[in-house]
Amino acid sequence: MFRKAILTASLALAAVAGLGFTAATASAHPPVAPAHFGRFEVLVLRRGCWETAGVFRDRQGAQREARRLRHRGFEVKVERC
Repeated sequence: MFRKAILTASLALAAVAGLGFTAATASAHPPVAPAHFGRFEVLVLRRGCWETAGVFRDRQGAQREARRLRHRGFEVKVERC
């Protein structure tokens, strides 16, 4: 019985001591959202109006989408945002 009491006391002490080592606040930095997502916009001429087909971070991605849309028969232009 004495051994159970000592074992229980030591486990309780270890649990309390372990809680003391945890951080009180989160140490991770909050996620940083970009101020402006894309830099290049793909515009498609539909029914006489230019509509946005997509916004891309790089020119290559925008040109790839423009090439795909031109292949489908649309009039397309790529502009910097």
